[in-house]
Amino acid sequence: MNKTTVAIIGGGVNGLTCAAYLAAAGYEVSLFEKRNKLGGLCVNETPFDKPGLDCKIRVSSVACYYGMTRHEIAEELDLFNHGLSPYLTDPVEVVMLKGGQYVFYPREGSADMAVEATTEADRKGWIEFWTDVQKAAEIIYKGYTNPTTKEKVLEQLKSAGLEKIARHIFKGSLFDLTAEYFQSKALMAVAATCTPGFANQAGSVFGCIHHGTASTLGVFGAWGQVKGGMGNVSEALATVAQKRGAKLVVDLAVEKLQVVEDKVTKVQLSNGDEKQFDMVIAACDLHTLFEKLIEPERVPSGILAHLKANRPQVSAAKLHFLLSAKAEFSTLSRIGHNHKGVLVITPQPEEVVRASNLVPNGQMPEELMMTMAYPTLEDESIYGDESNRNLHILTVDVHYLPAYLRREDGTKRDWTEADDKQLQKQVADQIEEYAPGFKQLVKDCYVVSPYGMKKYFNNESVSCWHMPMTAEFIFEGRSLPTLPHYNTPFENLYACGSGTYPGGNVTLANGHNLAKLLIKAEDEFENKLQEKIGTRA
Repeated sequence: MNKTTVAIIGGGVNGLTCAAYLAAAGYEVSLFEKRNKLGGLCVNETPFDKPGLDCKIRVSSVACYYGMTRHEIAEELDLFNHGLSPYLTDPVEVVMLKGGQYVFYPREGSADMAVEATTEADRKGWIEFWTDVQKAAEIIYKGYTNPTTKEKVLEQLKSAGLEKIARHIFKGSLFDLTAEYFQSKALMAVAATCTPGFANQAGSVFGCIHHGTASTLGVFGAWGQVKGGMGNVSEALATVAQKRGAKLVVDLAVEKLQVVEDKVTKVQLSNGDEKQFDMVIAACDLHTLFEKLIEPERVPSGILAHLKANRPQVSAAKLHFLLSAKAEFSTLSRIGHNHKGVLVITPQPEEVVRASNLVPNGQMPEELMMTMAYPTLEDESIYGDESNRNLHILTVDVHYLPAYLRREDGTKRDWTEADDKQLQKQVADQIEEYAPGFKQLVKDCYVVSPYGMKKYFNNESVSCWHMPMTAEFIFEGRSLPTLPHYNTPFENLYACGSGTYPGGNVTLANGHNLAKLLIKAEDEFENKLQEKIGTRA
């Protein structure tokens, strides 16, 4: 019997995961990646290896932190024996607010805080809040590889006695939820750093719990990093996929999908070749798939309208500062912190609310929420060789930025390189307030903003989530209108990028889930076929 032939568009983690499973199941898999490197947004690069710098330090370009990768998938794919080596940082995290306030988490499980106007009731409520979030995360974790619904999740939360979370997870906001546990505005600001969106909007409770499903080295709820950089997740996936028989092709893009009626008949590649496949899987974002790869007249108008109406208006950015020496944060030096782990700067709740009105309308927030780390303090292997050991990288995530910027006439425009420079300046100015002398240490900066997402990472949605992570796009809402998860209007075309269930982050779940569904469907078809043959005999 001939093997089922499969083309996978995009070599990010979900495309690679899907390729590994399907190849092992006997499919003839060809994966096409437009860039010269596999991994998508989860990739290691050397942006400072250029004339005048010649610095070979590797950075994790976009995906920087480990924890969301579903351990059972990594185990099943044997990634830990193919180069994936996660580790825990010590301490875990420190969140800094203006005026020297902070909340500090050493690895052993204790906590220290210096936050104004915090009562004993607030401190108790703070602990109760995070205890409940982790209980909810344990419930929701199981749904990543076994798609669930909002209704089922609500039932499970209520059965576990998590009534407060059940009330707010879909209709309320993280600020609404935290108000049921404590009143400190500063602690609310700290909690706001744990969700990908705005903490005053619906869906932000789920975002907080989503991040709470992290697991590193068997420690549930723990975020860590990867030895050598997060790109090693992708490299391990690629090694496994190739060992199982998948053909992984870089520097070759899928340019068009030819569609006849409700089926993809040919795949047109950037080298001019046209190939036929039994099945096509899009691991790219949905906007690229339906707006760039298929002629608009072939796409149902409802799908195009859905994508146009829900194009992400909020994105984020990653900045990697190359420093001549480690910048010292005043608050951290004062408390004897080693500057390792996750370092966070957060604005007050009223600034988060203000940003939630500005950013979707194309305007920059006045105060940035930033998550930072010094990978050079944690992992010497990223230096590559013995040179440049005196240099440091400070990696900065800016949590929410406009996906498109507002012109004076009110219309929106794409980001440009000039906007990246302005963002770099704003970030550096804000860090300077917490680490005096920081700007004098900056030798260079690699910026991945909405501009870079589109230009360098071929992401038309300009968001690592591909689709919004707001309340209406959670669980059953994370599929195309009227269609089951991972399905498209075309019978042999499927999707498994971050715009599908369960969403973004390096979970590997999207690619895993689709592969398992396809394998199960083919097995069931074969069984029925054999039954028919047996009956006739």
